[in-house]
Order: sequence, then C-alpha cells, then structure tokens
Amino acid sequence: MRGLIIILVTSFLFGGTTYSGLQNWYHPHRMALAGSGGAFSSVTSDVINPAALWTLKRQFDVSFISYPADINAQSFHLTLPGDASVTVYGLRHLNYGLFEGRDQNNQETDFYNASDTWLDWAAAGHSRRWPISWGVSAGLFFSTIEKKQSTVVTFSAGLLFNLSKINTKFGVSLLNMGSVIKTYSGKEESLPTSLTVSFSRKLAYLPLELGLDVVKQFDLNDYSIHLGGIFSLPYGLQLKLGTTSNRFDQAIEKNLSKNLLTDLGLGLVWIYDKYHFESSVYSYGPGGWITGFAVGVQF
Repeated sequence: MRGLIIILVTSFLFGGTTYSGLQNWYHPHRMALAGSGGAFSSVTSDVINPAALWTLKRQFDVSFISYPADINAQSFHLTLPGDASVTVYGLRHLNYGLFEGRDQNNQETDFYNASDTWLDWAAAGHSRRWPISWGVSAGLFFSTIEKKQSTVVTFSAGLLFNLSKINTKFGVSLLNMGSVIKTYSGKEESLPTSLTVSFSRKLAYLPLELGLDVVKQFDLNDYSIHLGGIFSLPYGLQLKLGTTSNRFDQAIEKNLSKNLLTDLGLGLVWIYDKYHFESSVYSYGPGGWITGFAVGVQF
C-alpha cells in the first residue's frame, strides 16, 4: 500500500519522473501555491528561480511536510545577506518510510528504508544599473533505496526582471541541471531538468499578488501551468492559494466534490515581529491530502 501511495504522489505531482525528490515539496510555501511563485521571494526560491532570493533578510527557517502513508519531508534554510549578494544554505530530507523486504522467492526478509537527502547552496545578486537580479544554486542529492544509493550533482540558474512601474516581475530559470555521478544499477538515468518562465503582478485595487508559471520539463517533453496568489490581510496575515493545469488529469468522473478540491493548495501565514509562521494543505484528489508547517525567525 505504501508503495502504491508513493507512485500516486509522484505521478500526480511530477509525472513519475526519475529523481522526483528534486521536485517534491519540502516547504508549505510552494505547496500552498501549487508550485507557482517563481517570481515571489521565499527561502524555497532556489528550486524554482534562485534570482528571487535577492530580497531575503537574515533568517532561519525550518519546515515539515506530511504526505500520506507516513511519508514525510523536512527542510532547514539559513539565509545570510551580504553587501552585494544573498546566500542561502539548505538541507532537505524526504523519508519514504520502512518497507517489508522480499527475496526472489517472495519470502519475507528484513525491513529496509528509502529516502532522499539534498544539500544545497544558493546565491543571488542584483545589478546596480539595471532592474535585474540573478541567482544560481548547486547541490548534492543522495537517493537511497535499501542498500543501493544514487548520487547527483545539481545546478540551477535564473534571472528576474523587476518592472516596478507596472508592478510586474518576469523571471526565467533553468532547473535541475547537473550530472548523475553514481547510479542505482549502473544504467544511465536522466534528471528532471526543466525551463520555468514566471510572471507576478501586484494588483492596484486589491491586496493581492498573482503569480503565473509555465514549466517545460525536458525529459517528459511536457509542460504545466501553475497559478497562485498571495492575499495580504490585516494583523500580519497572508492567505495563499494555488492550482495547476494538472487538475484536469487528476479529476475523477463521478465525484464532483473531490474534483473541486483536486490539485488545490491553501496556506495561511502569520508574521509577528521577527517571527514567521506558516501552515498549508494541498489536495491531489483521490490520492488524499498533504499538510505542512513552517517556522522562521529573523536574527
């Protein structure tokens, strides 16, 4: 059953690609926006457009995501602004849980574990002459299944253009480039490299910033559209919403109520002084719900 849930989660969210841990959600910010927000500034920006890290302040964030079947993910981020750049150090871990081992005769053996661990470094800077920020990220990704392990060197890069006169940002990024330096079985394995084009706009008469992202994934020869928004509310509150074009693939014919909630993210943020609290949920239809919580502090 757990194996089925893993297949459902990765296929619904990421198309069943190799190294889906490079695309999973480790923080409730991206989960609430359903993967949109490439032009929004967040500690998770390095996995969608590292150029958006430029405006971050000195802070530390920790998050927890709970998937079905006791699958869970955690992340830690340390953000350190400098005179001309911002540097972010990240650690992400995805635990798929314990599995019952079987030998070639289908006899029970010892339990085994499956997990992904991602160590990541990112930096962003800003042009003094033009309204452009840039960002790069690099990391080591370790994927373990029983006694087999695969190791990947990852690299991403992006640009973000700030058109302040019309309250609009435009970004472009290449994500999950790199090289597999150790495979599970010795066979060649591809990375989920993608091109993301992002837009965001602050509305003039509503306390709302909208974000639109178009993601082209090369190994699947496919693309998806992600739409999200952040409402700024009184008392330091924010409401986040998001969905994607994948909702049409996840919908089921005979359950209208589940179809309405399919591929929908929702999050609530409370910013109090130097503290940041965030809680989010995401529904992928018949597969169930994902929940997440994060705490951040500026120092």
